[in-house]
Amino acid sequence: MNEWELLKDIIFGKPFSLDKDKKNTILIKLLKKQLEINIENINLRLMYDKLGFDIKYFNRLEDIPYIPVNMFKKFDLYTCHEKDIVKVLNSSSTTTGVASKIYLDKKTSIRQSQALIATLRNFLGNSRRPLLIIDSEDVNKGSSILTARGAAVRGISNFSNKVVYAMDKEGKELKVNIERLKNFQQEFGNSEVLVYGFTYIIWSKFAQVLRDNNIKLNIPNVKIVHSGGWKKLESQKVSKEKFSKTIGELFNTRANNVLDFYGMVEQLGVVFIDCEYGYKHVPDFAEVIIRDFNTLEEVDVGNKGLIQVVSTLSSSYPAQAVLTEDIGSFIGIDDCKCGRKGKYFKFVSRVEKAEVRGCGDTFAEGEKRDG
Repeated sequence: MNEWELLKDIIFGKPFSLDKDKKNTILIKLLKKQLEINIENINLRLMYDKLGFDIKYFNRLEDIPYIPVNMFKKFDLYTCHEKDIVKVLNSSSTTTGVASKIYLDKKTSIRQSQALIATLRNFLGNSRRPLLIIDSEDVNKGSSILTARGAAVRGISNFSNKVVYAMDKEGKELKVNIERLKNFQQEFGNSEVLVYGFTYIIWSKFAQVLRDNNIKLNIPNVKIVHSGGWKKLESQKVSKEKFSKTIGELFNTRANNVLDFYGMVEQLGVVFIDCEYGYKHVPDFAEVIIRDFNTLEEVDVGNKGLIQVVSTLSSSYPAQAVLTEDIGSFIGIDDCKCGRKGKYFKFVSRVEKAEVRGCGDTFAEGEKRDG
């Protein structure tokens, strides 16, 4: 069985079934092949050489040279032929105003979609149901350039038998279509329903309008999945618990039906969803390493640090080791009460804006040599 067939088996199997040792062995086998492809990119080859990384002797996931996430804003980091790029994903760029650019070939795009569906299915089940998108239809418009919000909408739409957009775009503003919302409630209020939206939009553009108009919905059999935009809410002192309680009350459902998932456009297809005990789990085709703020070594269970995400899904850009600007708490491995194997953690917060030095300098050197 070659590497891609092995990866396909993992994606289409049970995504939280491998224990630590077996998973580590499989991921190293998959990643060695991908890292060999990466060195065809001059920036990555310079980085590996500068750090003394030898793929032949690689046997620990934490040893893969990681790329600080902000490098995707500054450099074109694709590892496939330019003619094979079929789609470019852009991050929301809410913090710096500069979007990350993620280049996808067809194989990567398919694998990421398959992986996202496999993970969501583990938490949402297999049944299709009416889907209410807390956004406008514009977010999902056909284009070779897609935002993180649009990519998430397309992924979760695989679980729908009908899609309704709760908002309209008027100029640059999003406006809640109250009549459409009430029609959705009237038609599907007694059904099992799925709702998805960007965290910040749900809170500031949707919930606020419903509260201002004294509107409460009655859709108790709902799963509300949300992602992204926590930094703005943290500045408003909105905790995860407050968010879940408030949004649950607006839909007349329990707070534990409001599911936060952590993901990012740089690692599309790899998402971390809260289990019933409030922990985020890592699927078998990925890994998370929580790194110490000062030493950047992996922390022990119970400690906090920077979240690094490892992914096996990409053949078109270096997704294998990306260091985020987010803080996580390493809770445990293989022993969560929910029964899912693998590491589990909690998202804590974004970090104050700071750049991890070293790799960026190496990339800049590569740009000069290429020029």
